[in-house]
Amino acid sequence: MAIHIEELKIDHFRGIHYLTIENLNHINIIAGDNNSGKTSVLEALLLLRSPNDINNILRLARMRDANAFFGGPSVYESFINLFPKDTPKMEIAIGAIYKREYLTCNLFGKQIKIMLDPEEVINRLYPALKRNYMMHKLSSDMAEVDAFIGELVYEIAGHRDRIEVKIDAYASTSGREIKRNNYVNIVYLSPTEHVSGNVFNRILRNDSYKEICLRILQMFDPGIIDLLILRNEFNDRPVEYIKHVALGNMPLSTYGDGIKKVLSLANGIAQAAGGVLLIDEIETAIHSKYYDDIFRFLVKASIQFEVQVFITTHSIEAIDGLLCTQDYDQQNHIDDISVLTFKKDSNEPKTYSRVLPGRHVFKNREQFGFEVRL
Repeated sequence: MAIHIEELKIDHFRGIHYLTIENLNHINIIAGDNNSGKTSVLEALLLLRSPNDINNILRLARMRDANAFFGGPSVYESFINLFPKDTPKMEIAIGAIYKREYLTCNLFGKQIKIMLDPEEVINRLYPALKRNYMMHKLSSDMAEVDAFIGELVYEIAGHRDRIEVKIDAYASTSGREIKRNNYVNIVYLSPTEHVSGNVFNRILRNDSYKEICLRILQMFDPGIIDLLILRNEFNDRPVEYIKHVALGNMPLSTYGDGIKKVLSLANGIAQAAGGVLLIDEIETAIHSKYYDDIFRFLVKASIQFEVQVFITTHSIEAIDGLLCTQDYDQQNHIDDISVLTFKKDSNEPKTYSRVLPGRHVFKNREQFGFEVRL
């Protein structure tokens, strides 16, 4: 059973203060209504992927604004929004126990004003096609802009260190690569990951990776034997196909969003092998009548590939479907699922957690009802 992250502590991050989650399980269902902090917990875990990499923090800050091409917040605004708004102190403090070692990511500092040369801004941040447009917008004088200065203090396996951080209002994620040697292998799947259009290409990029994904997909449907990209005979465009024993070569588009979601999950499990998989709003694109097959496939594959899973949902039906994978009525010793709920204290800035064994929630289903979501 893969339990890589045993405990998570968030002292300050977005709207969360002083949240401690103990006794994490192989499969962790984070349940709750909108704005209860579910996605923020996944993001906090992502910060621990590479606690000493400011680029990881900047890219995570932009994750919610991925579709904001024009008119969206700047990278700097997204970064500043990671800090809690209900306290004047600018601090993010996240820690975990990972494989019996402490893992921490603490970022603190303040906002100041700095002077920037517009020519430097253009040369540093914008591609050639935008250069003339941006130079027209910016005056030739030195500009006063907002900036954040502070320190990133981290601990990885007993090693503590600090890095000076300076982010200005013209910061960009362009050209900023997350370190390839991430300390924790953590993979995040957004609610729209299955329609991103590049899952197939990632799977087919190398044969050994494709073989792993096929093995995972065959847990869902043993008839799937290959994934192909074939050229359309009329317009020569590439078309994604699934090769099936009984159905032959079938265009991926004929399967609908359900199989695309399964492909996305298979890709995520393969990428996260031996690590952690974060699935935001798992119920997206899955009809409830397929919960049993897809969730059993997910649990079986994650166990086989030693992946610890964190799943957010606001669907009681999805919670039921995941709990049913444990067959509690037939066995009384295995429980790979925990259900996590959060509640904010109205009198002080604190978030409480409740971690319930899946078996307990399953047996008291009628008592909990929608209250399982708090």
